[in-house]
Amino acid sequence: MSVSWQRTRTVGRTELRRRWRTLRDNPSQLLGIALMVLFLLPAVGVIVGGAYFAGSALTGEVSTPIRFARQVAVGIWLATAVFGGIRGYTSLLDPDNRDGLLTTISHGQLLVGLFAAEATVLGTPTVIVLALAAIAFAVGSGSLAAAPVVFVAATLLAATGFATGVGVALLVKNGGVRSRLLYRLRTVVFVAGFLAYFAVLFSNSTSDVLGPLIGVLTPTPIGWVGEAALLAAGVDASFTRAAAGLVVVAGGLVVGAPVLTRLAGWLWYADGLETTKSTATPTDATGGRLLRWLPQPIAGVVAVDWTRARRAPISLSYAIYPAFILVTPIMETIQTGSVAGSFPVLVAFCGAWVTGALFTLNVIGNEGAVLPATVLSPDPARALVGGHLVAGALLGLPATTLAVVALGIAGPQSLASVATLTIGAVVIAGCAGPIATGIGAAFPRHEAVSVSRSRKAIIPSTFAFVIYSLIVSIVALPLLLTHTGLITHLVADTLGVSPVVFGGVGIAITAVFGVAFGLFSFLYARRTVEGYRME
Repeated sequence: MSVSWQRTRTVGRTELRRRWRTLRDNPSQLLGIALMVLFLLPAVGVIVGGAYFAGSALTGEVSTPIRFARQVAVGIWLATAVFGGIRGYTSLLDPDNRDGLLTTISHGQLLVGLFAAEATVLGTPTVIVLALAAIAFAVGSGSLAAAPVVFVAATLLAATGFATGVGVALLVKNGGVRSRLLYRLRTVVFVAGFLAYFAVLFSNSTSDVLGPLIGVLTPTPIGWVGEAALLAAGVDASFTRAAAGLVVVAGGLVVGAPVLTRLAGWLWYADGLETTKSTATPTDATGGRLLRWLPQPIAGVVAVDWTRARRAPISLSYAIYPAFILVTPIMETIQTGSVAGSFPVLVAFCGAWVTGALFTLNVIGNEGAVLPATVLSPDPARALVGGHLVAGALLGLPATTLAVVALGIAGPQSLASVATLTIGAVVIAGCAGPIATGIGAAFPRHEAVSVSRSRKAIIPSTFAFVIYSLIVSIVALPLLLTHTGLITHLVADTLGVSPVVFGGVGIAITAVFGVAFGLFSFLYARRTVEGYRME
């Protein structure tokens, strides 16, 4: 066996071991994969069952479904291309210890090793599903010879589509390391794409978006591959187009291999871009402006929090989870052109939830390697706890307040109800940060964990996030109930209490709960920081 092949195989095995260690050390990821598998099992049944019924339809008096066969072929290629692009951009092209590996093997061997690991982990179940679908199609059509033909055609389409997606990811990444503008806009583009994806998904407009693209690709060699399945099932189709499609798709893999290798080399050997030319520290740059009205230790913590968030926004990915509650109301607002009465209430709750989770849910663990210097500084509790609180409040409070006011005015509520809801949103958002401090101090996380397949960051523990979410929900519940339209009208009709008074009662109860939980948690966080000892 050649040395090159041995090294490539070693890279693949190392990547497989790394992925296994990641899952072993992060049970939450393993649970996520298990849930995803359970979610995809019905989809597998639909694919296999659909293949069987498609084969059965060919035996009847149905006209030759050439166009449908082409659309299925394009769908397979397009789905794997999108998946390959996402995998390539988020994890596959950023292997661990890349620089060290490239000192011992070539970039081509590294790329092949990564593809080998990907084929083992994700390709194996994909091949199994395609094989089952091919057999189901053959049984349905009554032609067993169709099984190997359909399997080979579908596998070629999936492999070519995945490679195409990875190629697009390589082009995007190469642009990012060479263009300063693209480098600075990478986070904005990612967030925009993320929001667009969920907008399409939740608005049930997938066919409207993908329809034109499928229509463009259907008459190409990618679509011609679908006619191979018809020929194997004994249905009249063009042998020339089917053969040409298979040749072009297979040839795309052969031609694409050196192209992907060259693009990977350009990416991995690139020097990259410098993000700043200044020698000033984050505290010097941002803290100087905050010192006008903030104490210097607190201003320094705020500046560091914001700088970390700007440079590594993925470290705050956990804070966007509450925003998923707003996806459906946002889609309904876009579709109907009107703001529902419950939308501002949900925004008030989610805004406060996010505000508290931003920087205060891991007050000790956030310091990472600088923790020894931090806890030995004068009055560390005031700087750490207070700084993290201010950092989140300066961002979350104004955004939540403005959003609630704007949506409340645009909605059906009265101005008095909007005013009480806004005051309540400020109360919740103001108490959420202190509530989070003690929980984060009680359940700190010091070590970095895998946020994505290839990125690690120090984030709050899952248990701390769950406990915090539960307490914030309890605190916000009185305000949410007293500003829900149905309950407000019911109380007004039954007890004769005006909505303003009812909303004021909700604010008062929420304030009592929020201050009680927040004060206890804040004092606990301060005592924990003051008594912290390095082991």
